Amino acid sequence: MAKIAILSFYSGFIERGVENFAYEVARRLAKKHRITIFQAGTSHVWYQKLDLKPERFKVITIKTFTSYPKNSIRLFGKLYLDWWSVKILIFTLKALPKIFKGKYDLIILLNGGWQIVVYRIISKLTGAKILVSGHAGIGADDAWNLLWRPDIFVALTTPQIHWAQKLAPEVKTLVIPNGVDLARFNPKVQAAALPLPKPIVICASALVPYKRVDLTIKAVAKSKSFSLLVLGDGEMRGIIDSLGKRLLGKRYLRLLVPYSEIPAYYRAGQVFTLASKTEAFGTSYIEAMACNLPVVTVSDDARSEIVGRAGILTDVTNIDQYAKDLLLAASTNYRNIPYDQAAKFSWNKIAQRYQTLIEDVLFKR
Repeated sequence: MAKIAILSFYSGFIERGVENFAYEVARRLAKKHRITIFQAGTSHVWYQKLDLKPERFKVITIKTFTSYPKNSIRLFGKLYLDWWSVKILIFTLKALPKIFKGKYDLIILLNGGWQIVVYRIISKLTGAKILVSGHAGIGADDAWNLLWRPDIFVALTTPQIHWAQKLAPEVKTLVIPNGVDLARFNPKVQAAALPLPKPIVICASALVPYKRVDLTIKAVAKSKSFSLLVLGDGEMRGIIDSLGKRLLGKRYLRLLVPYSEIPAYYRAGQVFTLASKTEAFGTSYIEAMACNLPVVTVSDDARSEIVGRAGILTDVTNIDQYAKDLLLAASTNYRNIPYDQAAKFSWNKIAQRYQTLIEDVLFKR
C-alpha cells in the first residue's frame, strides 16, 4: 500500500478535466492505497456520497486568498509571475508541512509552474517520487514540467509522448489517456428538455479564443434546420452570445449547468462538436461519445486517436465543409459506435493503468 498525495489547486472551485481527473483516479486508487487530495477550493460534497473509507481517501483544503484581477500581463504569465501562478505557488508552499508530515511515497502534480520546482526539490529530501500528468498538452507549460525531470511524465496522447520523449528522453514516460465515468455518462440517461428545434448540435466549451466556438456558430448557421446548444462560460461570453443570437436567433442557446447535469444535455443532441485549435486531450469528446453522440472535430493525430470511427474529422476553418460534416454526422446512423469508442476510456480501465504504473515505480526493484 502506497501513500499518494495529489495536488490540484482548482479542485473545489470548478469541475473540468484536470479536477475531475483528480477525484476519479483518487477514488479508484483508494481501494489499494491511501490517497490525499490537496486543493484550494472547499467544495467536495459529491465524493462524500461514495462508499470510501476515510483512512484511505481524504481531501484537505489549503486556504488561500481568492481575489484576483480581471487581466494578467502576458509576459508575467510566461514567467509564472501572473496572479494565478502566484496563488498556486502560495498554495503549494502552504501544503508543504502536511506533505512532510504525511511522508508520501508518490506526489502527483496537476498545476505545473512553480509547483514542479518546489516539489522536485522537496522530493530530494523526502525520497518521494514525482508524477506529472500532462494536462497542459504539447507546449511551454509541459516543457517546463519536463525541464525539472519528474520521475514519471504521463502523456495523454501518442503525439504528446513522442514530443515529450524528444524533449526529455531520460524521463520515464508513458501514455495514459483521461477517462469517462460510464455510470454517469451513457445512452440510458434521460435527455433534458430544450426549447430548441431539432436536430441539435451540442458544444461544451470554455468561451476562450482558442476554443473557436465562433467557427461552430458560423457552421451551424449554414444549415437552416440545426440548433446549437453551447454549454460553458468564459471571457468571450458577450462576443459568442451576440454572434449566436445574430446568426441563429431562437436556434441558439447557451447554458451553464452543474457538471452532474451535463449528461442529460448531451443526450438532448444529435451531434457533438468542439473546434478548439489545440487540446491536451479533450475529455468532452469521450463524455459525449459515452452518451452515444457522434463527434465532429478538428483533423489531427491526437483527436483521430480519441474519436476513432465515432465521428468525422474535418477542417473547421472551412465553414462550408464544417457545416456539411455536421449535417452528415447528424444524419448518419452510427449505431453504438460512439459509446463503444468511449468505453475504451472507462475510468475503471484508466485507473487500473495507473495502478500498474504505481506498482512498477514504487514496488518493483
